[in-house]
Amino acid sequence: MIVRVHHLRLVRGYSARPGLCNRGARAWFAQRGWDWSAFVRDGIESDVLLATGDAMAIALVQAALAAEATP
Repeated sequence: MIVRVHHLRLVRGYSARPGLCNRGARAWFAQRGWDWSAFVRDGIESDVLLATGDAMAIALVQAALAAEATP
């Protein structure tokens, strides 16, 4: 599955406000050497995110899966 930038807004439980901020997500991408612009344009495979083992990445994939499963 492709995870897209709008899925960042769906993640809950990391702050008082819903969603993940672009600034934090950008920094997270940069730490891994990933291209933020490519993510915004094309998305990223969920397997790539899950392979990090990072709790935030897992929450992002779960939020994207839930959103795509909702009719």
